[in-house]
Parts: sequence; structure tokens; C-alpha cells
Amino acid sequence: MRTENFKKIIYSGLGIALVFIATIVIKIPYVKGYINFGDIFIFVISGILGKNIALISGGIGSAFSDIYLGYNIYAPGTLIIKGLEGFIAGTLIRLLDKKFNSYFVYLGYFIAGLWMVLGYLIYETMLYGFATAMASVPGNLAQAVVSAVVAIPLSRALRAVIK
Repeated sequence: MRTENFKKIIYSGLGIALVFIATIVIKIPYVKGYINFGDIFIFVISGILGKNIALISGGIGSAFSDIYLGYNIYAPGTLIIKGLEGFIAGTLIRLLDKKFNSYFVYLGYFIAGLWMVLGYLIYETMLYGFATAMASVPGNLAQAVVSAVVAIPLSRALRAVIK
């Protein structure tokens, strides 16, 4: 039991670091912030290590990135939005994996990505109003789709190596 808990702590720390680094190193600025590759690792972690580690890694790694990059106002929302993105992806991957053995399993990444877009729309509406929040939807949607598309083959390759 102790060994299993220790592994979860180590995997969570590694996940936080991966998400943080992928978010701060590769960022593409656009009108309302930046597009980053952190979601790729949130999705991969959710597919490989599960929903709970993805919840921790996605939420904390992304929130730390916001703070590091000076987007402090986004950190509380990011903690919840990205954490739930990882949790949703991990939950759906496991549910779909029990029924299907194909790329259909990875539909969970796209659904979790849509949650991220909706989550930021809600959060930014509270901060700036609906019209301003809508300006971030195209960039967030692009980030979600690209992240899911990249994470699918990466997750498949890693799952094949691990199994």
C-alpha cells in the first residue's frame, strides 16, 4: 500500500513538471493569451496514469504556469478547469476502453478539450464579460483539437510500451 501511494506521489510530481514545462516552453501568443502544449501532456497522463493523477497534474502544473508567466488572475480558474480536463479525459478513456478497442477510445480527449473551452468561456465571462470572453474561444478550441490529435498517437505508443 505504501509503495502504491509513493508511486502516485512520484507520478503526480512528474506530471506536474511535464505539464508546467510544456506550457511555459512552447507557447504561441494570440489575442487573448497564448496557445500551449500543456494539454497534450494532460491528455497523455490521463490515458496512461489515470484520472486522479491527471486531475492533479493538469490543475497544479497549469496553474503554476499561469503564475510563472504572469497570468495570476487565471491561476484559480486554471487549477479547476485544467484539473477537471484531466479528470474528464481519464474517466472517459477508462469507460470507453472497456467497450471499444480502437481510436474511438480517444474521443474522451476531445470531450475534455471542449470542457476546457467552455470552462475558460465561463471563467473569462465572470472576469471580463461575455463578448470579451468569446475572443478566446477560437484559440482555446484550436489548442484543444491540436492537443487531442497529438496526444492520440503519443498515448497509443506509450500504452503499447507499458503493456
